[in-house]
Order: sequence, then structure tokens, then C-alpha cells
Amino acid sequence: MSLPTRAIAQDALHDAPAGNAEGAAAASPGAADRNVEVIPNTRSLGFLLQDVARLMRVSFGQAVNDAGLELTTGEARALVHAVAAAGARQTEIAERMGVEPMTLCGYVDRLESRGLVERQPHPADKRAKKIVPTETAGEAIDTIMPLTRKVIADAMEGLPDSDIQAFRRVLQHMHDHLADGRRNG
Repeated sequence: MSLPTRAIAQDALHDAPAGNAEGAAAASPGAADRNVEVIPNTRSLGFLLQDVARLMRVSFGQAVNDAGLELTTGEARALVHAVAAAGARQTEIAERMGVEPMTLCGYVDRLESRGLVERQPHPADKRAKKIVPTETAGEAIDTIMPLTRKVIADAMEGLPDSDIQAFRRVLQHMHDHLADGRRNG
């Protein structure tokens, strides 16, 4: 019985570490057939993007809780998206948030019960409902938006403005490229 060879998984934006044949084997087709155990590369761009997003959601959730808004992180995010896309269908907001429509439905139910949004008939589709923020939503948004800016500022603390602007351009490029690919593919 042979033990699997350990290898660090590589993403498409990084070569295998110099002199690391195991890393190259893991990145090559058929690595799994050669009994190679693939260890996630926690320094890859993909991993870092996902983990930073997770950490920012955790920080945002704590900030919302500390502010006493009596909203979950998901509800606060749903409200922000509902305001940004006023009059959008639930399915569109769910897609923007990256959650399942049924998950968003629960958020909207609770936001509606608090008087922050209303479901209204969609004029072009009788089966669909559009989500419309109420005037009361403005007060919650006035609290939520400074919290989001603080979470981002805390994450960027210590970076020069030039790095922040370059990071923003890279993220915008990635966003646009991926969004265009979804629309065209």
C-alpha cells in the first residue's frame, strides 16, 4: 500500500512553486490517477478572493449586530440590493446576491414584516413580484452604508491609495470580464 503524494493545488494564475515536482504533478491532468493528494493552495488568487469575501461578510455581520439593527447579515445585504435594484424581481436580486431564490424569499419575508420592503406585482410578468423598498428602508440604509464603508476601510488599512485604486481596477476588470462571459456564453 502506497501513501499518496502530497501536492499543493495550483490555480490558473500561478505556476507550480520552483523545484516542486509534486506541485506540477498535481496541476497536471491525471494527477489523481497517480495517487496524489491535492492540498488547497491557500495563497492562490481564487482562495484569497473567496476568503477575503467571507471575512468581510463576517465583519459586516458583526457591525450590523453591534449597530442594533435587528437584521441578519443576509437581511441587511438583501435590503441593500433591494434598494440598489429598486423594483427588481426577487430572482434578479437573488442572482445579484449569489443566493438561492428561496433563501432570498425568507430574507424578503422578514424585511417585509418589518416594513422595509414591499412585494408588488411585476407589470410585465403576472407571476413575478418586484421588490420595492419603503421609505422606512432609508433609515436602515443610512446606518448600513457607513458600516460597509468602515469594513472596507478596515480591510484596506495601511495600503497606499495607488494600491487601492489598482486593486479596484483589477476587480472591476475581473467583474466585467466574468459578467460579459455569462451574458455571451
